[in-house]
Amino acid sequence: MNFTLKENLSNGILLSGGLDSAVLLYLLIKDNKNLKIQPFTIPKKDGAYLYADPILDFYNKKFNLDIPRTIKVGDPNAHHSQQNISAVTEIFTNYQIDKIFIAINAIPEELKNYPGAPQRAKKSSDYRIVFPFVNLIKNEILSIIFEHNLKELIPLTHSCTEQTVGRCNICWQCTERKWAFNQINEIDIGVN
Repeated sequence: MNFTLKENLSNGILLSGGLDSAVLLYLLIKDNKNLKIQPFTIPKKDGAYLYADPILDFYNKKFNLDIPRTIKVGDPNAHHSQQNISAVTEIFTNYQIDKIFIAINAIPEELKNYPGAPQRAKKSSDYRIVFPFVNLIKNEILSIIFEHNLKELIPLTHSCTEQTVGRCNICWQCTERKWAFNQINEIDIGVN
């Protein structure tokens, strides 16, 4: 997956602190070293946003970049299904952003009936909102990490929605992450 982006546009990314958005950021910057991108994060109660800036530090050091720190946006008290909407509305209202990239991915068939499985958007009606992973499932996104030799990124990410540090191994996000690693026969070296 390659992205050629116009350098004169102001791009944003919702960086959650999880695997998917960390991989999406990599794909955006790998072929666009002069890309100006502003990361945003939603300060959700699960604390995942605390992992977003360390991911930026990793990329800044690895690729000698100067990606700015995340800006907190959105209503963390809104229902999960409304948090991205509140964040995107705030971004387009208060910041000069032409496009925002969001790492929404498809739900694997095997997990569609798992308790807590989210209803995820399939597309955006706003051309400024881009979902590059909307047709990919998590193991396909995870494979990108191994294909591009980014294994050291794994421990920097956080998936659990029930606790700020570590994993509950019960919530939907923990289940999806474990499922993805099993699908590609890799060991999850992360603790979050």
